[in-house]
Amino acid sequence: MIDEETWDREMTMDEFKRLDPGLQRKRIDTSLMRKVAELQRWASKGVPKGINWREKGGSRTKLRQWHDPRKKLWRWSDDTPDHPKGRNRGLMSKWKKARTLLSSGRAAKPRNELDIWKERVLSLELQNSNLIADKAGLEERLRRAEEKVRRIEAKRALVDAIHPQ
Repeated sequence: MIDEETWDREMTMDEFKRLDPGLQRKRIDTSLMRKVAELQRWASKGVPKGINWREKGGSRTKLRQWHDPRKKLWRWSDDTPDHPKGRNRGLMSKWKKARTLLSSGRAAKPRNELDIWKERVLSLELQNSNLIADKAGLEERLRRAEEKVRRIEAKRALVDAIHPQ
């Protein structure tokens, strides 16, 4: 089993305790990072309908207890990883900012899932159009370069015909 599979998956407490201490720490820190990123995303794009952000990340305790295997968000019980003055103080600062924004009501409003998909489709269509334009530009540059090479080869052939070696 590769390293990631040993720690970044659903596991029992016994399995967790058997992990190398470095992998235990990596699992918790990575999960904390993912949880903070999710809260930041909700603060900027809106909390999905049906989700109460306070139940997920409204406090350090709730942040620790938040468990979602689909998103690889794991729970832990030790308060050291999420202590504001601990090793993840930068992440905890970001968490506080996201939590403040969410609780202030200035966060983005929840959006309908259909609107989100429409936005993604439009974004992909724009990306596709840009790629097609880039491809056309590259094809034109290639055509001009090939034309230049043909002219140079024709000049060389003419020089060789005039001055055979």
